[in-house]
Amino acid sequence: MTAGSLLLWLCFVPTLSSAWCNDGSGGGQWASVASTSTRHRLSTKYQLNPYSISSLLLFDKANHHCHHSKNRLERRSAVKLWSNISNGGSQQQQQQQQQQQQQQQQQQHNDDDNDDDMADLANKKMTLQRASKLLSTFWSMAFPYYQESQPGRRLFIGMIILTLVNSGVSVAFSYISKDFWNALSSKDTAEFYAMMLKFGGALVVGAPVSVLYRFQREQLAVHWREWMTDRTLQLYNSNRVYYSLERDIAGSSSESSSSDDLDNGDKIIGDAEILALRGKNPSAAATRIDNPDQRITEDVRTFTAFSLQLFITVVTSVIDLVSFSLILYSIQPQLFATIIGYALFGTFVTVYIGSSLLPLNFDKLRREADLRYLLVRIRENAESIAFYGGEDVEGKEVASRLARVVENKRDINVAQRNLEFFTTCYQYLIQVVPVAVVAPQYFAGTIQLGVISQSVGAFNHILSDLTVIVNQFEQLSSFSAGIERLSSFFVAIRDADPSRRDADGLLSLPKEIVDDDVADIKSIDEAASGGNIQLNFERASSMGTNPHVLLRTNKLCLVTPDRKRNLIDNLDLTIREGENLLIVGNSGCGKSSLLRAIAGLWTAGSGEITRVPDDDVYFLPQRPYCALGSLKDQLLYPSTEAVNPDDYPPGHRLSRAHLLRESMSDQDLLDVLEKVDLKELPYRFGDGDPIKGLNTVLDWGNTLSLGEQQRLAFGRLVVNRPRLVILDEATSALDVVSEAKMYSLLQNMARKELKRHAGDNQLTLSRPGLTFISVGHRPTLLAYHDVKLRLNGGSDYTLENVEKSASIPYDNNMMKGL
Repeated sequence: MTAGSLLLWLCFVPTLSSAWCNDGSGGGQWASVASTSTRHRLSTKYQLNPYSISSLLLFDKANHHCHHSKNRLERRSAVKLWSNISNGGSQQQQQQQQQQQQQQQQQQHNDDDNDDDMADLANKKMTLQRASKLLSTFWSMAFPYYQESQPGRRLFIGMIILTLVNSGVSVAFSYISKDFWNALSSKDTAEFYAMMLKFGGALVVGAPVSVLYRFQREQLAVHWREWMTDRTLQLYNSNRVYYSLERDIAGSSSESSSSDDLDNGDKIIGDAEILALRGKNPSAAATRIDNPDQRITEDVRTFTAFSLQLFITVVTSVIDLVSFSLILYSIQPQLFATIIGYALFGTFVTVYIGSSLLPLNFDKLRREADLRYLLVRIRENAESIAFYGGEDVEGKEVASRLARVVENKRDINVAQRNLEFFTTCYQYLIQVVPVAVVAPQYFAGTIQLGVISQSVGAFNHILSDLTVIVNQFEQLSSFSAGIERLSSFFVAIRDADPSRRDADGLLSLPKEIVDDDVADIKSIDEAASGGNIQLNFERASSMGTNPHVLLRTNKLCLVTPDRKRNLIDNLDLTIREGENLLIVGNSGCGKSSLLRAIAGLWTAGSGEITRVPDDDVYFLPQRPYCALGSLKDQLLYPSTEAVNPDDYPPGHRLSRAHLLRESMSDQDLLDVLEKVDLKELPYRFGDGDPIKGLNTVLDWGNTLSLGEQQRLAFGRLVVNRPRLVILDEATSALDVVSEAKMYSLLQNMARKELKRHAGDNQLTLSRPGLTFISVGHRPTLLAYHDVKLRLNGGSDYTLENVEKSASIPYDNNMMKGL
């Protein structure tokens, strides 16, 4: 007896026994007590089975007879009654439970069948939708080249012509081969040598056609790759899309990082992107893209090369299919039907067995790119890793990523092995099937040996045309994975560029901003929820009377790009020419973030920032960037290419950066290096010849120390001479004496101003001095600034003048003594 039954017995049996005893007849009364309504009421209240409750009530009746009846026979009957009732109730309960279980199993089985049917339909629908989307994506990436490139169209037309001629040559060789074997079979010497001559003539024509056809295809692939890579770089570099993508990767990989450290986020991308591409996680950010370098180089190369190969294969297959089908049908209609069935069978089985290769190849591209990225990262940070002694940690990480590559390769090998079990047998049977079909006719003497040879050749041609998927399934799976990676990259670029978000094509160019004086710059933050900071460009002369205003903020509110952290609230700031501002505050309070907003790199927030255009402002980051090139290129960066003003129409305004290379001589650049205490650099790397040293090409980022790189960045300032300079801890690697020299150089430097006169472009010296805004922690910086802005987070900030009594705590003599 269960615990519930025992509880029910203790609670209700006394009452029921009293009712039984008070009723003389017993039967009718118990029928009432044990009625269906009573059973269900008790079962509902105590969550018991109604049949157990009924048995319990009857047991009380039997128990009463057992203890109160004076008749032995009646007591025995009562005991027997209880035994029968209890067993019957248990059996009835078990039977009901079994029936319920059977019904549930049957229902579950039916539901599973329905779910399987629905899943099959959904999978088929998803496969068709995915294939349709893949073709649409391929077309959107391939069509712009042939639409816009005239040389590309000429190369394409030439390739099509050579493809047709090459197919004609193949048909001609088919008939020559048939006559050759017929002559050999009939032992006709004259016909045999005549066929040899025909074969030689066809070879003279066919060999150059085949070579030129492949050459034309490779030329088209190279030109297409060049065009597509150039277009990709245009889109990637426009409106600082490259920065937006990298910034979002950094922000999404470390949400807990401080806002000033968002530039150093690691690029960790993988499953989220794959799921987003397959429609399983549509909320995954399209901008979270791993290894853009591989997508621009390797994925573009693979896309262009294999696209042409696939196109030529399809075109050739169609031509061969028509030509050789006529030949095969004329030989034996049954053979033509055999090849159709054989091709369909091979295609179906190959797709079924090799379906796992697509996700494996997609993952292969990502894992190998991640491994290469880590190795490049170790090379770029070799000195820091050596100082920390972190080679063991880096080695373990390399081994971990290598293990993922190896694991993926092993999975691919298993899938390819299973596929090759079928394809190998399939290829071997090709040599037997056509001969087996036409052999009875040959044995009967109705056809010659040359017809068998021609039928085998035609059969192989047609089968190759009909089994493109079988023959190139592995390449197709890799190609489709590459299309998805490349298309996701183009989608991310389009979404990150505010001028292209409404564009239909993946490769459409961004809109040009015509107005050079006033422009609104927005970034990818506009796509997120919330408002955006409005950044305006205005010439200082149009912003008021002397002294000219170079920078002004109006109710500026700045948040992180993910809009999860508020950095600055309601900042009103005005910087006039000659007023040098120092921004201080604790780490993470938003100092560097404010500089990013001024530069237009961050726009999440609200309010306005109005400043001089890019021609008149220059930013110095904490870690300078050293471009690939010579020492001269480092000083002239970002203007490293000579520009001829005559190449532009009259009245066209050239920026100061474009004119710097023409205005700065080698001696001028040597003087600049001397001003920033780098006079020895051109002598050191030019073997005593400073001009040779200026033109020496090295990896300057790894050759120069961080302090030398920061001084070299100040040399760029001397070359550019902007109106406004913004420095983000640009002297953090310098001692206080070198820092004093660099800031004194800024204070006393003359600015080169571009005078514009009716189409003329010239550079003239203007009044001395420039204005700079610095972010730093050293108290020595106060001596070079007029105003101090302390950020405490949110709307808590103070703006105060700096006492002019502030001085440099160390001078040259003191440093020499130390």
